Amino acid sequence: MATATGLPLSVSLIAAVFLLGACKSPPAASPDPQATASPTASGAPESPVSMVETAVVLGQCPDSATMNTKAARDAIRKLVDPCAGVPGGSAHFAATLMPDGRIELAAPSGDPAEGVVPTCVLKNKLAHKVMLHHGCKFDVKLEERPGTPPASN
Repeated sequence: MATATGLPLSVSLIAAVFLLGACKSPPAASPDPQATASPTASGAPESPVSMVETAVVLGQCPDSATMNTKAARDAIRKLVDPCAGVPGGSAHFAATLMPDGRIELAAPSGDPAEGVVPTCVLKNKLAHKVMLHHGCKFDVKLEERPGTPPASN
């Protein structure tokens, strides 16, 4: 079944934007964290919480009609999962799944002066298990946003 773009439905699903949330309590800016944190109902100081939103879009991929979209989605998700924070607040890069099982990271446009790959992405082994004959390029954007802490019971 094809979509309006002519791509198979499975490719359109993987190309859709998805969000990954991660909570992070950043290190205290002052030596006395109680001086800057507001107390909760229990009297304990409340730490700031942030959420990292990840948008991934499938770009160039000659194998898109035959690749395992679940495995490709899992490979990209595994790549960005360690990112509980993004230095500078945002990052934009390209991740290409190569036929030999490697994941190549680069600037989204190919211009070496553009793009930012946060170090949290490099915590993983840059490898995948998607069967491909040609490389598949994904456009990846990470953005850190302030969030609200989870409600305590």
